[in-house]
Amino acid sequence: MPRPAVMLRQVARLTPFERSIPSDIQVSAALVWNSNGWLELSYGLLALAPPGLSTLVLPSPLDDGPQHGTRRDGLWKATCFEAFLALPNQSRYWEINLSPNGDWAVYSFESYRSGQQPQMLKQDPEIGIQRLHHHLRVDVRLPLAPWWSAGVCPEVNLSAVIDHGDAGLSHWAHRHQAKADFHNRSTFLKG
Repeated sequence: MPRPAVMLRQVARLTPFERSIPSDIQVSAALVWNSNGWLELSYGLLALAPPGLSTLVLPSPLDDGPQHGTRRDGLWKATCFEAFLALPNQSRYWEINLSPNGDWAVYSFESYRSGQQPQMLKQDPEIGIQRLHHHLRVDVRLPLAPWWSAGVCPEVNLSAVIDHGDAGLSHWAHRHQAKADFHNRSTFLKG
């Protein structure tokens, strides 16, 4: 069976907004948008020094393999991987939240942080987890049809929130402005 054509591929090493984050933590993200209306996202969280990922607060259960999470609000208040998709030359955009335990949420916005509504999907995302002592990988496939316009490449912002326990949250993206704001369209990559 032939694979669908790739319409857009973005790969980024994310950087923390907060300057106090140890340099032994790395976050990467990748996005593939296929012509068949599916979006593929991959996130990697790497702790280069001992004690590995144990210094981070990760949601539970956190098992390897396919996940059967549920739609849940407020995922961005803890360790969460995110993607923002926007229609070029329009104010409308979407936010995708993915917890390492398989929980997820997708929201549509009419304009900057305004008109937020849950976005219904034709089926739940397919989420897979791989966890080692120093590495966590989250792979996701989710359908964009019928709510995304076929053949239109999105503007994209790949980001993450990492919970460091008592040290608080860090905010990761490929580009930051004066504050950590993943909704800011000036930080989106153009398709």
